[in-house]
Amino acid sequence: MTSNLITTVIAALLALLLVGTISAFLLAVPAMSVVSVFVILAGMLSMFALGMHAGGRRIRIRRRDRAGHADLVS
Repeated sequence: MTSNLITTVIAALLALLLVGTISAFLLAVPAMSVVSVFVILAGMLSMFALGMHAGGRRIRIRRRDRAGHADLVS
């Protein structure tokens, strides 16, 4: 009888472990997709903000009238 009881308890614990693992997986997958969408949107918004910040500055490019000697020699 002791052997049957141990087998039954182990089988019940394994079934509980299997159900718990499947439940945790099914609960975690939707959460991961929501988190990944949030991270992608946050990255896009931060890149937009960085572009607006950099685009607000005026960039001046100085052009030389004549090329120097070092520019002509390769």
